[in-house]
Amino acid sequence: MAPQLSSFPTYSDQLFVVLVAFAAVLFVVLPHLQRRDIALFVGSAALFWVSANAVIDDRLASAYEGDSILTKLRVADFPRIGNASTSFVATPLGDARIPGRVRLNWREPPVRLHVGDVWQLEVRLRRPRGNSNPGSMDYEAWMFRQRIGASGYVVAGDRNVLVDSLTAKGIERARIDFLEKTQRTLGDSAAVPVIVALAIGSRHLLSADAWERYARTGTSHLMAISGLHVGLAAVAAYCLAAGLSGLFGRGNHHLLALLVAFAVACAYAAISGFAVPARRATLMLLIATSILLARREVSSARVLSAAVIVIILSDPIATTEPGFRLSFAAVAILLWFAKQRQRAQTNRLQKGYFAIRTLLFVQMLLFIGLMPLTVTTFGRVSIAAPLINLIAVPLFSCITVPLVLLSLALPDFLHAFSAIALRIAAMSIHWLEQVILAAANHPYAAIPTAGFESAAVLLLLLPVIWLAIPPGWPARHVAWLGVLALLLWRPESPPNACIDVRALDVGQGLSFVLQTKDRTLIYDAGPSWRGGGSAGERVLLPYLRYRGIARVDRLIVSHADLDHAGGVQALLESIEVGDLFAGEELPWIERFIRPCRAGANWTWNDVRFSFLHPQATEMPEGNAASCVLLVEVGEFKALLNGDIESETEAQLVRQRILPKVDVATVPHHGSRTSSIGPFVLALAPSFAIVSAGHGNRWGFPKPDVVARWRSVGAKVLNTAESGSISVRLCAENGISEPLEWRNQRRRIWHEDDS
Repeated sequence: MAPQLSSFPTYSDQLFVVLVAFAAVLFVVLPHLQRRDIALFVGSAALFWVSANAVIDDRLASAYEGDSILTKLRVADFPRIGNASTSFVATPLGDARIPGRVRLNWREPPVRLHVGDVWQLEVRLRRPRGNSNPGSMDYEAWMFRQRIGASGYVVAGDRNVLVDSLTAKGIERARIDFLEKTQRTLGDSAAVPVIVALAIGSRHLLSADAWERYARTGTSHLMAISGLHVGLAAVAAYCLAAGLSGLFGRGNHHLLALLVAFAVACAYAAISGFAVPARRATLMLLIATSILLARREVSSARVLSAAVIVIILSDPIATTEPGFRLSFAAVAILLWFAKQRQRAQTNRLQKGYFAIRTLLFVQMLLFIGLMPLTVTTFGRVSIAAPLINLIAVPLFSCITVPLVLLSLALPDFLHAFSAIALRIAAMSIHWLEQVILAAANHPYAAIPTAGFESAAVLLLLLPVIWLAIPPGWPARHVAWLGVLALLLWRPESPPNACIDVRALDVGQGLSFVLQTKDRTLIYDAGPSWRGGGSAGERVLLPYLRYRGIARVDRLIVSHADLDHAGGVQALLESIEVGDLFAGEELPWIERFIRPCRAGANWTWNDVRFSFLHPQATEMPEGNAASCVLLVEVGEFKALLNGDIESETEAQLVRQRILPKVDVATVPHHGSRTSSIGPFVLALAPSFAIVSAGHGNRWGFPKPDVVARWRSVGAKVLNTAESGSISVRLCAENGISEPLEWRNQRRRIWHEDDS
């Protein structure tokens, strides 16, 4: 029976009601309050809570998860075309089963997808869910910010039919037209993705390699429509309108120019999709224009504060976006600098020298002032950023962006002039790309930073001292020590005779990181995916950076199945790896691999490691080849089993080499082909860890397998529910209570499995 759907009001209806009620309360109450800031904070928090729950309520009903649903969907944004599949965001047409926005992958679609296409599609959906690990991207937070209520894929078959195309109109049509014009004019030029991002705010053409270059050099902010770009558009419109009005018109030229500048800024922000930085710039322009027209004095701090309040009231979810924090913080720093400069500038220097000095100082100011945010958001400090932006910002501001905006504004009958503007803009981008590429290839262009927890978070505040303390104070130079502290900070390693065992949440696969006082071992590297990418680059490497680990001393790949070995290549290409062991050959790995053999052992920091399987006389294949690794710290033990199955388990039981352990991995992700009774009884662990994907199609771990481990007193933990799981074993202190990352870092947008 199909689930009954509630007839609750939609998200927009709820938000409108709350906004009206909140505005009414503020109008009545605020004039009578002495602490309006507290009232605004409490009211904003309540508004965010209501808005967040409205987004969560719009998610796919659990009853529909995994079902094949035939429905009509409209492509809502530019599809991202990968090597083997196309991903896109779609909206339903009159189907209450489907959330307002869904994200789909379509493997080898029959035709190229376009914005506005209407398809009848057979889809399988699930509620927003992502892996949960230290250092990794919070996928559920991203889907929450995008208001995506489900993700899934298109089922291949004849039921998928194109119903309508060319339905895009208005702003949507203008964005498509500019994209097509740019591609016709510049062909396959590498500048096309950047120009499209600058003009219409769509970054679907930018590759992962390009984003990595921009992130390493601190130029990512230039590759999207920012407040700077909106401001340039407004200034250009103001100058043009004021000039034309002065030549041909009468009346208040200043008023007309202001209104034209605001209209152009609004149009540019709208065509970009109203990203937070563009909204911030447009709102500040509106507020400042209104104050000027009212002949009042403009306070930059009040204009900025008013823009913050308007965004919070109109779109509370936007406050969770990194762009919200970075954009407003950058403007606050620049306003602070402008105020200080106004006070401090008393002597006249040569204009050129002063301009260069000011630009350099501004870049250093932003570099240090935004460092706490860039560290917590991106996990790195771009050392190259101040120097590269010293070149890039003037180039983009004076040449690239104005020409792109000119091309965007010119009508079709002036196509020749538009093409010239695009080609010159492309030349400037190509030139800058050479500079960025050279800087990005430098080993110290960007320095990764480790994760900050507990009291270490206070280190993030040290660089801000340079902004908070007035110039001339001796303590102000502590900011530079703060920069060094951020770069050199490393989380505390386990003490001697202790080991941290962490199961990473890699979905349907397996990866463990074992860390002693000064050594690191990785057991399996997680899966690779058909659509591209692997757990090695998306989970393992971010976790190692989070822990401040620059070298892996030993990598053990239990066997060659891609859910265990898929991330190996990315790991080997990105970090120094010492010895590599494997249970069977890895044909795609071009380096020496040692076989796992029972009896081999070694000791690090008073922690003993030994292989129990495979035997030296055996040459097993597949799951049976899995390396079984025993870890011993004093009297406490952990056993990692890979994908061994019942035959191998029975063999280990017969050999009488299985000790009682404190931590054990449940073999083969909790399949019924493993975890036989004698094997489970021989180990009798305190904690049994399952590494499985949430809602995986095999139903792992099987309920009877979980019951079998529980019957010997084990607490069964599953990465699908707990996220990354960490436990410490010490010779003196024994075993710690496991830390479950998903529960430890749960936020309102995370799915609750209870």
